[in-house]
Amino acid sequence: MPPAIAKYWETITRFWSDRTMAQRVLMGGLAVSVIVAFLVMLHLLNQVEYRVLYSRLSQEDAARVTQQLTASKIPYQIQDNGGTILVPEDMVYEQRLRIAGEGIMHGSGVGYELFDELKVGQTDFVQRINYQRALQGELSRTITEFPQVEKARIHLVLPHKSLFIEDQKPASASVVLTLKQGERLDNKQLLGIVNLVAMSVEGLTADRVTITDTHGQALYQPSGDSSLEGMTTSQLEYKNTYEANLENRLEQLLTPIVGPGRAMVKANVDLDFNQRTIRKESYDPDATVVRSEQRSEESTSGSAMVEDAAITTPQGGAAVPNTNFRGDGFSGTESTQKSSRENRTTNYEINKEEQNIVTSMGGLNRQTIAVIVDGTYAKAEGSDVPVFAPRSAEELERIRALVSKAAGLDPARGDQVEVSSFEFGAPDLSGEPSLMATMLEYAQRLGKPFLNGILIFLFLILVVRPVVMALIRPRVSEEGIETLDRLPEGEARMALGEPEEEELGGALEESKRFELAKALALQLFEENVEQSITVLKSWLKQEA
Repeated sequence: MPPAIAKYWETITRFWSDRTMAQRVLMGGLAVSVIVAFLVMLHLLNQVEYRVLYSRLSQEDAARVTQQLTASKIPYQIQDNGGTILVPEDMVYEQRLRIAGEGIMHGSGVGYELFDELKVGQTDFVQRINYQRALQGELSRTITEFPQVEKARIHLVLPHKSLFIEDQKPASASVVLTLKQGERLDNKQLLGIVNLVAMSVEGLTADRVTITDTHGQALYQPSGDSSLEGMTTSQLEYKNTYEANLENRLEQLLTPIVGPGRAMVKANVDLDFNQRTIRKESYDPDATVVRSEQRSEESTSGSAMVEDAAITTPQGGAAVPNTNFRGDGFSGTESTQKSSRENRTTNYEINKEEQNIVTSMGGLNRQTIAVIVDGTYAKAEGSDVPVFAPRSAEELERIRALVSKAAGLDPARGDQVEVSSFEFGAPDLSGEPSLMATMLEYAQRLGKPFLNGILIFLFLILVVRPVVMALIRPRVSEEGIETLDRLPEGEARMALGEPEEEELGGALEESKRFELAKALALQLFEENVEQSITVLKSWLKQEA
């Protein structure tokens, strides 16, 4: 063995033999802990980090993906009952692109990939059945994408097309949903699923679609013409929302008056969900205008019949009546007749007003409100227990007036409000907590951190400090040995060194030994200052 290695080995052997059993166990445990920690760290550093490749996979997709990874000799891990597949971190994106390029992710069931492989000799019936299967599978995959839906299954009824319209039967669909635990679908989401299915299938209408969950509960069912369930759910939600908003506003109004939590309001509203169309025609006879006017005038003139003597015929001229003729009787008379007539027709347009009024749904027919308020509490003489006292009639009447105005009650409509005072329970009159209660509260809050600090301090004092001192003391002893080697030989070195009990036992008293050591130390300081300082440091370390 080389001398250097032999020297080091001898030093290690001497160091180990000088230790006590407790120190050896402690040092061995520390060495083993360091080695184990190093090996664990080395294992963690060299461990392959896995990341999620795909999650929420169906069993069919998971089987195809694992088969592809196994064929490519890529390590993978499976979690969540086969729904999540993990691969090494540096291969996540590469494998995603590769699997997407292969086109093996189809989801649960079968879809239009059923037609990827063309089979010769298939009949028209088989083609129609495959089309129906593919359509059902695609719709199921789409509905499964909803966050609340875990699994979906659709059954379609697609009747064969007929040449006669009266023989054509409508299509229908049934949707069965498996919802995730604690999840539910609201009415808008159910209506969205219904519209999705109805618009995806030719000849299918929304009133021919039903939705049911795996527990047998009907989530959506169509309503016929004579059914009263068309808008029942929506009407109930609207009514509840209206009542809740009214109650909340009234409770906020009463809180500053009676105190928080000292008033309760319940409202009941009667809403009219009927839709009416009202047509009105009104006429105003005082407001008239000329629409048309028709006017006609007629005039006539004539003469009576007379005799020949009454006619004079000038020479070479025409016969004219003789105005100087006086005949006998009527025939001897002369008369002239003139007449005129005028007709006027005026048509007046009377002012006409037409109204076409369509009333909206959800109108308020009647509302009733019940208000319960807490009374007052006062301590009786000689007792600390508060006594309940109901509110006076004047206070209740003022509250009634406030509620009526805030709710917009109309007595003509039959609205009513009732206000009563009842005991809600005595309030907490303890007041501010005492000093002792405050100190206990802070002790509960700060006790755990303080106790942890004490435990850490005791661990440092009782465990860490002895271990550190056990590791430092051997160094001090070695430094003392080296220092004593440099001291003078003879009696001076024997005096400065620590005497053995056998030699000094009973020979020198403690005072004499102290005086001798003091004298020798002064002598040593005079002869060699550096060695004296080294000896003092060694003594101080030994005292510590």
